[in-house]
Amino acid sequence: MSHSHPKPITDLTQYRRSFGDTPESVSPAATLLIVSGDSGMRQALRQISESTGAPCSVYTTAEGFLADFDPTLSGCLLLDMHVPHMGGLRLQQQLQHQSSRLPLLFVSAEATVPEGVQAMQAGATDFIIQPLKCAGLVKTRLKTCLAQALQSQIEQKKKAEIAARLAQLTRREWEVMEGMIAGKLNKQMAFEWNISSKTVEIHRAQVMKKLQARNCAELINLMLSQRERLQEFPPTKDRAS
Repeated sequence: MSHSHPKPITDLTQYRRSFGDTPESVSPAATLLIVSGDSGMRQALRQISESTGAPCSVYTTAEGFLADFDPTLSGCLLLDMHVPHMGGLRLQQQLQHQSSRLPLLFVSAEATVPEGVQAMQAGATDFIIQPLKCAGLVKTRLKTCLAQALQSQIEQKKKAEIAARLAQLTRREWEVMEGMIAGKLNKQMAFEWNISSKTVEIHRAQVMKKLQARNCAELINLMLSQRERLQEFPPTKDRAS
């Protein structure tokens, strides 16, 4: 739990100036989501969004946020622990049930230690008490959350691209790929399947081309990155070989 005691900032203009005059560049793919029933808190947190250059969506209730929530959205959630009706901890649970990958930063004008511990144990990135008094800390944590969101987005995009390449393989090409990963020679695979070594070479070349791998080591690394999705493959038996 983060708890800092810098000089209080009571004026929103002063709050904005504490971030500097020039907004920092953040990919527009990362969105800052603010959920708070406190108008002052919402205004202050919106200043953070403007300072980073990230687009911002603001919600006054947890229910309103959930009604508009897109699980595929990349960004960072700034969540007031005492957001009206549902409350922050319950909203956090709802997001977990939806397998949300959003980094979650809790903020609160006041909170108990058990609340903070529960939030962190459930996966919150951080928990900041009295955020209006520590603008610099909020901004630092926010930048970390946005960086995590962008990195996650890059990784998910890469996995999707690799999955699309794997889907191009025929049944025989998949078998050849498995043989390559197992370290089998072309003549061994040819003997097992009663085909010529030349045919294996052709399939091998197609595997490398379709998966855009330059060598076997790169092929193995590519497959390791997809290990949690391999149950979706190989191609069905009736697919052309």
